[in-house]
Amino acid sequence: MKKFGIFLLEIKEYILLALLVCISLYLLFRNDNSQVRFLRAVAVTTLGTFQSGISLIPNVFEIENENKFLREANIKLSNEIASLKEMKSENLRLISMLDFKNRVSLPLVSARIINKSLIQTRNTITIDAGESDGITPNMPVITDEGLVGRVVLTSGKFSIVQILLNDDLKITVKNQRTRIDGILYYDGMGNLMVKNILKNADVNPGDIFITSEYSSYFPSGIPVGITAEVGNLDNLFKKIVLTPSVNFESIEEAFVLKYQPVQEKLELENTYKK
Repeated sequence: MKKFGIFLLEIKEYILLALLVCISLYLLFRNDNSQVRFLRAVAVTTLGTFQSGISLIPNVFEIENENKFLREANIKLSNEIASLKEMKSENLRLISMLDFKNRVSLPLVSARIINKSLIQTRNTITIDAGESDGITPNMPVITDEGLVGRVVLTSGKFSIVQILLNDDLKITVKNQRTRIDGILYYDGMGNLMVKNILKNADVNPGDIFITSEYSSYFPSGIPVGITAEVGNLDNLFKKIVLTPSVNFESIEEAFVLKYQPVQEKLELENTYKK
């Protein structure tokens, strides 16, 4: 108690000041003099402005936190939209592939493309299907758009596919409209060509070329490309450039066609060549 009394004596000036301020404020607000009213209005305005300024400080932090939350929410929504678009695109591709699979009489093995090269002279793709799926070398690889190439190497779960844009792959083809035969090949510089077609042959831009019945490794009738350019290679033959039926830049899935050529035919032709 003695300590409390000493403490009060030490702050008696502050207590007295606070008491006088309270009395002054009371008298000020009780006085209705015009000058006092003016001072009171100024005081209230000043206090209100000060409080308004103080109140903005927490609002700034609140707005910043809200903006951060909205940015994060926007990123999440953008990712979800992108994911939904990808799922829709994949579903459309799979529906198209399923419809194509139902229309093809020969057995098919569906596969995803997990690697590919398009800038070499010997371009290939890698698919996630192999010997465990019954795939063997020389089986054709196709999509609903047309011919991709043929399997050249297999392992248990994967296969390497030699695509049309590979200068080692030569395929006998024919013009679907005029039935004129030629040899499909890749010139190594980005062009899919057809050779051995005579200069006076009926070939026009827009004509579709398909695999022919003379092919050793592919069934006939598979689209390989659309004629983009027709010219003269020399005095005897035409220069024919095709646009591939398959878009190799965007291809993501394909089918391996479980097709094997007639061995008796191959053996007979190989024996003759020897």
